[in-house]
Amino acid sequence: MSEKKKGNCQKSLMKFAGKFQNNLIVSSITQGMMSTMGVLMTSAIINILINLPIQSWKDLLTNTGIMAPLSQIVTILNMVGIFMVFGIGRSLADKKGANGVEAGVLALMCYLIVTPLMTDSNGANFISADLLGAQGVITAMLVGILSALLYCRMSKTKLKIKMPDSVPPFVSASFENIPGLVVTCIPFIIVRMIFNATTYGSFTGFINTAIQGPLTSVGNTFTGQLVLIVVACLLWWLGMHGTLIIYPAIMVVAYAPLLENINAVAAGQAAPHLLSMMTIFSVVQFIGGPGCLFGLYVDMAMFSKSERYKAQGKLQLVPGLFNVIEPTVYGLPVVLNFTLLAPFVLLPVLVFVLQYLCLKAGLFTTPLTMASSFLPGPILGFLASGGIGFGVFICAMCLLSCVVYYPFVKIMDKQELENEKKEAVQA
Repeated sequence: MSEKKKGNCQKSLMKFAGKFQNNLIVSSITQGMMSTMGVLMTSAIINILINLPIQSWKDLLTNTGIMAPLSQIVTILNMVGIFMVFGIGRSLADKKGANGVEAGVLALMCYLIVTPLMTDSNGANFISADLLGAQGVITAMLVGILSALLYCRMSKTKLKIKMPDSVPPFVSASFENIPGLVVTCIPFIIVRMIFNATTYGSFTGFINTAIQGPLTSVGNTFTGQLVLIVVACLLWWLGMHGTLIIYPAIMVVAYAPLLENINAVAAGQAAPHLLSMMTIFSVVQFIGGPGCLFGLYVDMAMFSKSERYKAQGKLQLVPGLFNVIEPTVYGLPVVLNFTLLAPFVLLPVLVFVLQYLCLKAGLFTTPLTMASSFLPGPILGFLASGGIGFGVFICAMCLLSCVVYYPFVKIMDKQELENEKKEAVQA
């Protein structure tokens, strides 16, 4: 392809991606997710610290009583849905000239309304952290957008409480939109009642179960594992925890072959299955997590020129190298980022195909075990019991990731540079 055609193709992609990202709904979701960066980075740092594969370090944290509270803090910070729904609601309302903080609080309230209460053995009520975390991200996106749109519409009606002029303005303003807030909550109350009466238990439960169900019928074959990898990456791009959603399907179709491989090798025999759970996880975990994001972290940190991506690259590089992807997926974000859709989904497909061909050719053996998933991919590859060849393969795939993501990083960076120049002129 000539340089001119490459340039035209790049301009067309930037134009389309720009229109997509600047859409009211998409831009509100993007900005809402970016607002969670501080929470996600704090969680990532603590997560890495408590999962360092040094037994003496883990023993020290456990014996001093530090491990338990730090683990609990990670769980709390990973309830990203509650932070995200507020940010999305606030962002959309701000864009439409409404009260952003009030819309954010309303979005959070509606999010909690559709999330079911559970009861423990002592009769105490609680909300599952899982439903407020990555499992609840798609719910947070929908609730944040819909509640903010309803709020903005209701704020323009005459359905308001008028206080006497003697009442201070800040007090009057807090009462003014109460009728609209109540009306906005009604659809979400109805949704809660409907799904509470079903076997799904909640709207979030319905979303996750509806996706997980068909995946469990996928077999432990080349095609089946490829489908699982593609679905996982697509779900992450849509904002859902794709790995967590496909995990039950992986356990059903690929865990037994892994155990049979381990037992056979322990008995001095060859592994009977070419594919197992580890051939999936080596793609979605060893090369920077789902989307094989290793190259994205490196390219952003080393080659970005815009202030935004230069800062984000440096900030997200360390957690990214340790396969902690949430700061990038939700903070960059990758979610609904049209520019990154192709490499995020297709690069793992390429890696899986190359891995399969190498296994068929006998260049290395099927990986059997996974050390701490928070180790950098190049190290993980040599610890996965697939032989030195498998470690070399993972290192090569990390380099491939850098090559594949480079042009897409440059597209985003160029677009952001133009935005920064426009902002500088306006200032």
